[in-house]
Formats: sequence, structure tokens, C-alpha cells
Amino acid sequence: MNRNKSLLPILLLAAFSASSCSGPNTPVVCPGGNCGGNANLSLTLLDAPPTNTAFINFNLPISLISLTPQTGADVNFTTTAATYEITRLQSDSTVIGTVQIPAGTYTKLNFFVTGNTPTSVWANASNATINGCAPLQICHLAGTAQGQISVDLVTALGGQGLTVTSGQNVGLGVEFNLNNAITAVNGISIDLTQPNVFTVLTLPRIGQASNTLDTIEAFLGVVTTKSGSNITLQANSGATLTATAGSSTTFNAPPGGSTACSGNFNLACIAVGQTLSVDATVAQNGSLSLTNVDFIDLPGVDEIEGTIFNSTPAGHYLFVVSDKVQVTTNAVLQPVGSATTLDLTLDPAVTFAIETSNLPVSSQVGFLSASDIVDGQTVLAHVKSATLTTGVNVVTDHLILRPSHLTGTVVSVTGTVFTIQNLPAYLTSGPTPQVQTYVPQTILDNVNGGALGNLANGDSVSIRALVLNPITAPIPLLAAKVRKH
Repeated sequence: MNRNKSLLPILLLAAFSASSCSGPNTPVVCPGGNCGGNANLSLTLLDAPPTNTAFINFNLPISLISLTPQTGADVNFTTTAATYEITRLQSDSTVIGTVQIPAGTYTKLNFFVTGNTPTSVWANASNATINGCAPLQICHLAGTAQGQISVDLVTALGGQGLTVTSGQNVGLGVEFNLNNAITAVNGISIDLTQPNVFTVLTLPRIGQASNTLDTIEAFLGVVTTKSGSNITLQANSGATLTATAGSSTTFNAPPGGSTACSGNFNLACIAVGQTLSVDATVAQNGSLSLTNVDFIDLPGVDEIEGTIFNSTPAGHYLFVVSDKVQVTTNAVLQPVGSATTLDLTLDPAVTFAIETSNLPVSSQVGFLSASDIVDGQTVLAHVKSATLTTGVNVVTDHLILRPSHLTGTVVSVTGTVFTIQNLPAYLTSGPTPQVQTYVPQTILDNVNGGALGNLANGDSVSIRALVLNPITAPIPLLAAKVRKH
């Protein structure tokens, strides 16, 4: 739905000027019957966004991924459809999967967008109506199911393409370029067939932990199985993540505190039905190891995650959904999913908390009450009630501040703090906000030496950061991740 944003204090910059993965698949057959042993191929997905982006949400449905060998039939990498929310992948990665493929050379990586169509939510910052979206409105934009889209691996990787040998572990990052997917020909539209919408890079990138291919962060889901140290989570999208806890895994109490587990949150405290947010690393063979576990709800309750915007009257907000945890059979919530817009109302007894995860944040200043709610914050809202009138209306009695995924340009670096500009204009963060990083908690992805001082003025970076009220918080952005593009 379209809704007037009369209280947005700043113009939203237009992006149009001039964040499911299923588990590993079963081994595939050898193309052409020419078997030379199998290799493990792992794919992760990330986003190369433009700065000043006005996209709040972008859903990419992929029905099938396959590889084309030099000779023989295509080899299916995935056979189960999945939808990926792209904007959260500005700073983070998600696992597509790991499969065994026959040794040999592959020349194309093919993506099939069939059945479902790409959808997005964006902010019109221009002074003109675009595609029926008036200035200062939050609007929807949909694309078409465009069939097969192929990446030339010979061009992307050089040589003959992707060559794998028996027993080899190989990792590729699939980079979705949101800027290239938008075209202004005959009006604004999504066109995934534009050049370089999908590109491929080899893993790991600079700054990745030793013996790992990539890092997965803030995966929100409900525990479906626990076997020893192996945990499986399922997200609302249908995505599943199975990872193993180890001696270095850290565990954090639910935001706002809890007396469960006698206050000792560890592996033994995890149980089926809980809602967790986890970070993990992808090993060279594709297996996942838990690095951090955040307990969210014990047991799980209905919650929606998304971007919050001030609106009228006070205590009522426009909410763009990015994720959902639903453990009840509430029929009103059933159709709610990524890219849904709804009305969020604060219960008179609403409480506030911050999911600090493993960041050493000792104060909740900047998100203490409704007066600290600012445009562009990502929150997880506990659903007290949900009703349907002209749209979905949700009343929340508990708000948890979670990290936002933002892209901007580095201005300067001083110690563990850097300033940033060209952030999305819907974000209320001050003219040139500061970003606080932490050693060793903040991950510096693709940064030489893993040192913040190696960022330079003008570098394009994406951050996964808590967004605090810039009026009350000394530094409004607290970063758990910084990815250089």
C-alpha cells in the first residue's frame, strides 16, 4: 500500500536518478557420464548496492540454480525455490548451499527467476510522481519472472571458467547488483536481464577468518532440532540453517534480560521452539560453525521485524516488514512477510530493549522510550494483537532494536570511530554521523589487514549497525560489521 510520509523530516533521495536458503543438496550425477570424482562447491549470496539507495526492501525469488559444463548436460545446484531479501545483504552474506559436483570445467552459472516475481519497497525522494508513487511516499515496485539469467564464468573467473578437481573445496560469492537491476527505460522497473545484475567472485574475501569461506550473520529463526552441539533454525521464509556450536561460541541473554537458565545462557539452554539470532562461519567444505548465539524469546512468540517510520498520530508508525517469527495460528499474520507494509501501534505498557549481541554496549541510551524512535531503525516487535481493517494493524508491547543494513561513503577515520555520509535519506542520523566499531567484535570484511585505519576517505562501505537516536546517543551508529565494496 502507499502511505503519505508527512512527518519525514528530510527528503528521501531517489535511487533512480539520470535480506532462504535450504540445506545442502544431494550429490548430482556426472554430466555426460564422465566422472572424475566430486568436488564440494559452496555458494553464498551478497549485494553490491549503490550509495544513497532508497530501497528499504528487495525480494529476489530464485527457482533454480544450475551450472553449465564444457560438455554434457547442465548440473542442478539447487532444486528448491528460495526467496532472498537483498537489502540486508549489503553488509552480510547468506548461504545458498553446498553440493558435490563432478570434477571438470564449468562455463556458466545459471539463475532461474520463474513463477514468483521480484518485489521491493522504496522511498520516492523526488519532487515528481514516479510510477504512481507521489513524493515522500513509501511505495511498492514489482518486476517480472524473467526466466534464465546466466553468468559467464570464463569472463568472471578467467581461463576456461570454473575448473574443479576431485576432492577440492571451492567457494564462490554470487554478488547481486541492485543498481544494475533497476532501469528507467519506459518508467522505473526491475529488469534482472540487464548486464551485470549477477556477478561472481572467488571466496574467501580479504579479512575473512582463516580456513573459512564466508560469514553468515543475524540469521533469525526458530529452533526446530537440537542434537548434541548441532542446531537447526528455520526462518519464516522457509530457509533453514544448521550449524555446530564449539568452545569459542558465545551466547547472549535475551534483550532486556531473563531469569531463564538461571541467567547462564549456553548451549545447554538451547531448546526446540526458541527464537534465536545466530552468526556462523562457512568452512571450506561448506559446513557451518556457530560463532555467536543471541537468545531472543524463550519460548518463541509472534514477532515481526522491519524498518520503522514516524507517522501520525503519536505512537503509531509505518512499518516495512523484512522478517517474521510466527508460532501461533493468528490468521491475520499468515500473509504478512517481507515487503508487507502495516501500521504499528505502541501498547501503553510497551518496553524497549537493544539486541547488543556480542558488542560491549553497556548502556541503552538512544533507545530508552518512544522518544528515541527515529526513521530507519530496524526493530523486532512483539505482537500483542493483530487486526485487519484497511490493512494489517499490529499492537506491540515489546520493541527490540536490531541492526540495520546501510551503505554510505567513508569521510574520515579516527581510532575505532569513522564518519560516514551518503546514507539512505530516510535514516535519521544527523548530517555526518559517526560509526563506532569495536575490537575484536566488529568484523571488517574486505578491509586490508582487518584494520579500520586502512579505510580511506571516499571508500564505499556497508555497515550492519544499531541505529540510535542521534539526539540522545553520543555516537548514533554502533557497528557489528563493516564491509568495503
